Amino acid sequence: MPLEIDLDTLRLLDAIQRHGSLSKAAVERGISQPAASARIKSFETRWRLAVLRRTPRGSHFTSDGDMVVTWARSVLHAADTMGASLAALTGERQGMVAVAASFTVAEHILPRWLGELHTLRPAVSPTLAVVNSERVIDHVRTGVADIGFIESVGAPAGLEHMVVGRDRLTVVVAPDHQWARRSSAISVEELERARWVLRESGSGTRSTFETVLGCKPSIALEGTSTTALIGAAIAGVGPAVVSARSVRTELATGRLRAVETELDLWRPLTAVWLGTVRLPDPARDLLRIAVASTRDAPPDVERGTNRENAPHPRSGTATRSRA
Repeated sequence: MPLEIDLDTLRLLDAIQRHGSLSKAAVERGISQPAASARIKSFETRWRLAVLRRTPRGSHFTSDGDMVVTWARSVLHAADTMGASLAALTGERQGMVAVAASFTVAEHILPRWLGELHTLRPAVSPTLAVVNSERVIDHVRTGVADIGFIESVGAPAGLEHMVVGRDRLTVVVAPDHQWARRSSAISVEELERARWVLRESGSGTRSTFETVLGCKPSIALEGTSTTALIGAAIAGVGPAVVSARSVRTELATGRLRAVETELDLWRPLTAVWLGTVRLPDPARDLLRIAVASTRDAPPDVERGTNRENAPHPRSGTATRSRA
């Protein structure tokens, strides 16, 4: 097994040749002259060669010593280059965070979290992919995103996850729809018979609704845009299932009516990330911001369900749940 090279001793040898003095080299390296002499002696003993010739008029390099210093400078240059490259890489990574978020989170929640992250880390430049929950999971699994936020019932297998809030789905219809005049909750049987305006398969909204309903609903229109679903519902294409956050204006102006159903349409907002790699510091900060905002939210808006898993504010670590 090869012996390890002591870089500190190589730096001392380089300094001795540059200064032409052991004592000056010791000062540069921040050690005493006896300590410098002892280090050179140990190096010579270990490698069974003489690098310095000590005389009353000072120390001079032997031919072996000159060769060692030549080699040392190549090694030190490579080490310094690697150190600088690692520092640059670390700085670059600390200035970046890739986020993937499903539509509800990206449109109604994440902007506030990213604003707080900017206040905390103004040099960080996040990138955001707005895709459905299924694709958020794919982005995280493949390393495209450092952290993802989804709104699905059930945690994805193979990823670390943490519930950071809740969101409520609502069934909305046009004002002239027959359900708009109902004073009683729409039964599950009636919901199963309806033709729906829904998001595409793979979205958190669609999967939550299908899970709670317990069957595949009949589709009148399927779309990848919540705005398109809202427009279709207003036009009377059919009842739509959307986040209550996304239709506040339409409900307030009377363009849509929210109808009561027998279904529990609350769903968790969940952060997901790979457990096999360390979260970058900006991603950890974003996770802490998400948890903190959940704690401050009104109980009827977004209340987290596992606060005990919040990242520690000083250590920056999170107690993670494995799916």
